[in-house]
Amino acid sequence: MKKKVVHLVYSMGCGGLEKVIVNLINGSYDEVEHIIISLTPEFEMTAGIIPDIQIFCLDKKPGKDIGCHFRLYKLLKQLSPDAINTYNFGTIEYHVTAYLAGVKTRVHSDHGHGGDAQDGLNKKNNFIRKVSSYFINDYVVVSQDLMDWVTKVVGVKPQRLHLIQNGVDVPDSLANIKTKVPTSPVICTVGRLDPVKNQTLLLNAFKIVHDKSANARLKIVGDGPERENLEREAAQLKVTQFVDFMGYREDVREQLITSDVFVLSSHYEAMPMTILEAMAVGCPVVTTDVGGIRHFVDDTYVAYSSPGKAEELADHLLRSLQYLPAQQEKIKKSFELVKSSYSLQAMSARYTSIYYNKN
Repeated sequence: MKKKVVHLVYSMGCGGLEKVIVNLINGSYDEVEHIIISLTPEFEMTAGIIPDIQIFCLDKKPGKDIGCHFRLYKLLKQLSPDAINTYNFGTIEYHVTAYLAGVKTRVHSDHGHGGDAQDGLNKKNNFIRKVSSYFINDYVVVSQDLMDWVTKVVGVKPQRLHLIQNGVDVPDSLANIKTKVPTSPVICTVGRLDPVKNQTLLLNAFKIVHDKSANARLKIVGDGPERENLEREAAQLKVTQFVDFMGYREDVREQLITSDVFVLSSHYEAMPMTILEAMAVGCPVVTTDVGGIRHFVDDTYVAYSSPGKAEELADHLLRSLQYLPAQQEKIKKSFELVKSSYSLQAMSARYTSIYYNKN
């Protein structure tokens, strides 16, 4: 009989974490009955879920909403799941509610520092994490830097910790690698339009690239609170007509396939799945050297740029667009790495073993 697992999320809107949850469900629905409970009514990413699953919304009010705990308690008693999996800081406090509702297996996954943006040193938030962790059976992190943080700063015991790196769907083989310098190069970024993603830096780097390669275009896939500010920045840089704000898209893989280079300009990342998705389709990667990225890919696979340096980021982008033999070899190695170490199947198997208490 399948285990019944509730995924408690803050939202299922556009984002990397939400894509991981979709991948996890799609990779394990033969073994697990999945249910999604969202605190807020954002469900764009659920369109990518293959099985027909139950989805609920608790309609959490802004700020503290004690009633949300009560609504969750009633729903958990009704559903009677075998396990609950919460994600990031926004849902960790609900483990107390899950414990009171009698959920036996309680799992939490951290994909970043959550409410602390970059440093993860907010004392109030870490106190909440620490207290909540006493009600958690298995604590999952996606990168080594998060493992160190949760152990040393939050104080979670190592025996309850699991490092499960994100997994993506990888094709059997790599399509033809581009060998010619594109006449109209396309640069692509994918992610929530949020200050921590620092797409302002990317726009400034793209301005430099465009001044040297007039036919270049930038695709920004994703949406979020920074969109108006970014559109204003593009206008001030006089590159509006060369920047496509594409909003949320379900065809991320196709957007990467039709791009010449993928870029992340973030202040912080734990283990960005978009890098793996780009590597899986042979799209070269340029990223700022931040967070836990170096723990799973080094210079052998991606080009690193110093955080906050627009000119350096632009130089890396321009070099990546040359498609030199060394670049082609890097693309091949990147694909092989994703295929061997970061597959959807490997990630799903690790989570399923926790749900079935086989870890």
